[in-house]
Amino acid sequence: MEFNHSKALYESAKESVPAGVHSNSRYRNPHPIYFKKGEGPWITDVDGNSYLDCIMGNGAIILGHNNPDFNERVSDYTTTGIVTGLETELSIKAAEKFLTFVPTAEKVRYTNTGTEAIMHAMLMARTYTGKNDVAVVEGAFNGWHDAVLVSTWPDLNKAGEKTSPNTLPGSPGLMEDAVNSTLVIPFNDLEIAEQLLTENKDRIAALILEPVMIDIGYIPAKREYLQGLRDICYRLNILLIFDELLTGFRVSPGGAQTLYGITPDLSTFGKAISNGYMLAAVAGRTDVFDTVTPGKGSCSFVGTYNGHQISLAATMAFMEMYEEKNVFQTLVDRTDALIAKFDQLAAKHKIPGRMQGRGGHFHWYFTDKEIGDYRDAAINSDKKLYGEFIQELFKQGVYCSPNYLLHHAISLAHTEEHIEILVSRMDHSLAKALEVKTGS
Repeated sequence: MEFNHSKALYESAKESVPAGVHSNSRYRNPHPIYFKKGEGPWITDVDGNSYLDCIMGNGAIILGHNNPDFNERVSDYTTTGIVTGLETELSIKAAEKFLTFVPTAEKVRYTNTGTEAIMHAMLMARTYTGKNDVAVVEGAFNGWHDAVLVSTWPDLNKAGEKTSPNTLPGSPGLMEDAVNSTLVIPFNDLEIAEQLLTENKDRIAALILEPVMIDIGYIPAKREYLQGLRDICYRLNILLIFDELLTGFRVSPGGAQTLYGITPDLSTFGKAISNGYMLAAVAGRTDVFDTVTPGKGSCSFVGTYNGHQISLAATMAFMEMYEEKNVFQTLVDRTDALIAKFDQLAAKHKIPGRMQGRGGHFHWYFTDKEIGDYRDAAINSDKKLYGEFIQELFKQGVYCSPNYLLHHAISLAHTEEHIEILVSRMDHSLAKALEVKTGS
């Protein structure tokens, strides 16, 4: 592969754009790669190199790049000339359609990004409970807002004991008071979570968590953990907020709450909800939404671009195709097949490794131990072997994350033929990575 054009673009871009990228997650050493085309499961960079995309907009592009049916449907919904700042019949239809997929929710409002959705939910929770602080799960990413960008991929040398995790800023520049007000609980350990929440019940307005931790790969909650948290939050007057930005429409049509049969007070959706267009949603109980309803409550829920008509057109097109094309079951089947094939390859090469995933989301962990929370993943997964494996995949034309604690995704456009291509390239990459690791 040659990257001369990307390198030249980087040299030019960094004069006006820090590091040449608009999101730090897109930076790669020695320079970012710039792309010019996406088609189905493939992406092509400015140097003409083609890759099988296994990131898919961090899981947002669930139907594939440049799907012609999707594009046509979006166009059909955008003929009014109205773009933003006004309510339309489409705004109502999109909400009604969403609630048919998420029957655990009674009301929904659309906003723009996952971070905005979490911020709205936190404001509602504080208003509803009369309390100020929030709790998060150690290692989780729930957006870049001060109160939740806490103990996100934390340094375990500073994280303290699992029984009482330290509250660590996820980035410099956060408001110290906001960080210190956030309670951190462990994932999949109900006894410790209950103790911490009970000790802090008078100040915690909401517990925000991914019911399946996908921003560090793919780590599902134990059902008894989620059910226990549901019961504890009821008892302590803490709102339970499910961050379904990645799990929505992938692990189940109605999100993880439908998969587990557990109803949160509020939940946030995004990513796959509009096949890559900028859209997020806050959904949940009517009485909690009364806090933002004029005449009933006084909590702010505003935004010029909330209910943006092009994004709503995209979610309508997506939801229609999601039903018609049997998207969910197709992704479940192909993910299961991919995981089974990787397990066979790991055994063949005598490499301790596992894939975990569902509904198109997946990740590789190079360990023979169970992965049940952030600490398991960070400590037990072989970071070096992962790095060699991903580098070999990249050389084979598979676009993945170099971060050993991130996540991957396929789309409806990844056919069985593409899965076989990925399996073949994983086979080659495992062999090469093992050679590098052993020096043979």
